[in-house]
Amino acid sequence: MASMPAILAAVDGSEQSMNAVVYLSHMLSPKNVSIELFHVLADVPEPFYDQEAFGKTGDAPLDVGEWDKTRRNHIDQFMRAAKQALVDKGFSADKVSINVQSRQFGIARDIIRRADLGYSAVVVGRSGFGSLPEYLPGSVAAKLADTVAHVPLVIVGGQPETRKVVVAFDRSRGIRRGLDQIAPLLCRTLEEIELCHIVRSLSHPHPALVPAFSSRNEAYWLDENSRKVLPAMVNAKLRLSRAGFEPKFLHPAILKERTSRADGVVTEARGRGAGTIIVGRRGMTTVEEFTMGRVTRKIFYLASDMAVWIV
Repeated sequence: MASMPAILAAVDGSEQSMNAVVYLSHMLSPKNVSIELFHVLADVPEPFYDQEAFGKTGDAPLDVGEWDKTRRNHIDQFMRAAKQALVDKGFSADKVSINVQSRQFGIARDIIRRADLGYSAVVVGRSGFGSLPEYLPGSVAAKLADTVAHVPLVIVGGQPETRKVVVAFDRSRGIRRGLDQIAPLLCRTLEEIELCHIVRSLSHPHPALVPAFSSRNEAYWLDENSRKVLPAMVNAKLRLSRAGFEPKFLHPAILKERTSRADGVVTEARGRGAGTIIVGRRGMTTVEEFTMGRVTRKIFYLASDMAVWIV
């Protein structure tokens, strides 16, 4: 029998980390996955790493003992509360593990090394204890988005709604393969999964430009590209149905004449009240030297209060 898919949830003890755990408790199937709550424990406060020598400022030694004790107590309480939040939603206690590891190479790098050990997805809060504006991801989330490419990465911002999902759909193998990867992980109580495909118009609106294409050419472009994506959408809906999702909750949507694919997907998700966007790491233009396609990167930055699954 195949082993149960394991989710690596990297947490830092912040409110956003707890929001990510609560999000997982609603989105994941408690009978089909196990979850590891993973924390990288720093030996000294983060600003110490900015200096060449740890433990001193000038000639005055710094005692980090009380800081260390307070921090360990906090993360211990956080981990117990996070595990209980998952158990309360139906996860078996023996399927939720706690792993607190001392910092070795850096927080993001330690998470990446842990992620290489066969997990089915990696989850992280969009921000931690930092003071960056809400629309900007924290440094750990940004580093993981640029690095973790071998498994689905889930970046959770705010307190996302958990009943509806919008998939940024195209004809690339990446998004289809990604849906196959994550379908076994998701709970079957989702009320809506929309397969959203954006067809941009040839003539981008600009006050200084005269449209270069006739209305006939524009209509042909939009209709032809819509026609081409339909078979892939039908196939994706069939595969999701076979995975156990109710066909009546699976909705294809082709949106035409949008000027931006990323903005179109995020606007559609907000309009439908969806808190989750699933997007392929790279789309039809698979430029290997870039870890993420430009649409994926834009969605990652625009959807600051949602959960973005990069697959």
